[in-house]
Amino acid sequence: MSARTIVIGNLRKSYGSFEAVKGIDLEIVPGKVNALLGPNGAGKTTTLKSILGLVEYSGEIKILGKTVEEVRDRISFVPEDKSFYENLTPEKAIKMCSMVLDNFLPSKAEELMRHFELPMGKKISSFSHGMRTAAYLSIAMAQSADIFIFDEPTWGLDPLRRDEVLDMIRGLSDSGKTVLYTSHIIPEIEKIADVFSIMYKGEILYSGELKGLDERFTLFCLPAGTELDRNGYLAVVRETGAVKVLTDDKNAMEKLGKIGSAKEEKVDLEVFFSLLVRGNKNAL
Repeated sequence: MSARTIVIGNLRKSYGSFEAVKGIDLEIVPGKVNALLGPNGAGKTTTLKSILGLVEYSGEIKILGKTVEEVRDRISFVPEDKSFYENLTPEKAIKMCSMVLDNFLPSKAEELMRHFELPMGKKISSFSHGMRTAAYLSIAMAQSADIFIFDEPTWGLDPLRRDEVLDMIRGLSDSGKTVLYTSHIIPEIEKIADVFSIMYKGEILYSGELKGLDERFTLFCLPAGTELDRNGYLAVVRETGAVKVLTDDKNAMEKLGKIGSAKEEKVDLEVFFSLLVRGNKNAL
């Protein structure tokens, strides 16, 4: 597989006067679970739709060095809107996919659907949210693809099914597949992601490896009246009674550590995400 699986350059997408994606650059790491983390409305789904050629956009997107039309059969996708198969039963959805997808394994799809205990003869429109998600995941994971793209893949699933699906997604990466998925649920990202990007208001605030986050970054809790230039740090957030500063710069760490009453606090993904969003120039 190409060392440059998906490369996005200066991607922009507007809906009328609303700019959903604001000139982002992003590169997906091959053979890894790449997570796009952000609140609802951050631009995550629009980014995926642009990658898949489902919406018009400006900028450049290359998948395995080619356009999406040239490599569509190497991509499997689970959309956020799960209404495409709603007038079909699982049995008919499998039959239809067998006719239109060259890389589809119907026996595997049926095996997965039965594993998820889906009623094979009932219309998918009658399914609960979690059952619909399971049906779409069954179809997606029955495709012999190189790249798997999931938009909120655990939507509506109960905790046990959610963990099971996350393990399945992790297994795709373990077998050499590239995964890109969106989520607003931080524990999911922590469970399976290798690489993550934080998206907020159409911008990518950060991209990097999840492992070692607490070693690369330091959070300082400073007295409330401390004056700082927020542009000199990754994030500066003023709270009641304190100023919190996030940085990975060694010189900045040394400088902040000399401030009276400065305290260092642990950095995990939840803290990192919160500070980065709240400390972003467009956040408030």
